[in-house]
Amino acid sequence: MTALSIQALRKSFGSADIIRGVDLEVSSGEIHAIIGPNGAGKSTFFNLLSGALQPSSGDMALNGTRINGLSPDKIQQLGLSRSFQVSNVFTNLSVFENLRCACLKNSKAGYVFWRPAAGIRQANQRAEEVLTLIGLQALREVPAGALPYASQRALEIGMTIACDAQVVLLDEPTAGMSNTETEQAVDMIRKVAAGRTLMIVEHDMGVVFELADRISVLVYGEIIATGTPEQIRNDPRVKEAYLGEEAA
Repeated sequence: MTALSIQALRKSFGSADIIRGVDLEVSSGEIHAIIGPNGAGKSTFFNLLSGALQPSSGDMALNGTRINGLSPDKIQQLGLSRSFQVSNVFTNLSVFENLRCACLKNSKAGYVFWRPAAGIRQANQRAEEVLTLIGLQALREVPAGALPYASQRALEIGMTIACDAQVVLLDEPTAGMSNTETEQAVDMIRKVAAGRTLMIVEHDMGVVFELADRISVLVYGEIIATGTPEQIRNDPRVKEAYLGEEAA
């Protein structure tokens, strides 16, 4: 089955064409990486998929439902969630409280200011599950703003999946990490990906080739190649446009 279907997608800002006729099918359950040089349009592409921007033309469908024109919260309700390049957490709340906030929308309790969140059993149970999945149990009571950088990134990914999203967009999840932190993040992302469709924008080619089932290469707003890591590694167009000696 197809989780995401993108057809002739375009986005222009004035006379500047940023996304120029992208066609892409992402299968349910796959990890699909989007790579490309700076300025290729990767973040704009994610902003279109998540509803932060609206396309100039073209179509986008999530599990068969057209999502053009929908707001980010409506798209999230349909099962797509995303993380950002910069950590986006509630710095004064604990790790567990951040996760619980992310779980409230799916707990059927909503945001009711006179009802203590600690009493919403479904949100608490889901937060516990995600806390274990992302490996931050030992830091559960630590304010998010006091976490090490890699743990903050793990928390944001946890918040992204806490609402039971089946399609998850991760924007540079390992950026700024050491080699050890990157290895731990890759292991955690594999766990998060189980039973989900994952799209990743990532500059670390080691991470991309280790995680991705398929890779699409975006250059100047156009996808010039899509294939398995081995196919992309050996594609002369990709070597010329982006990977260079790294692919050799």
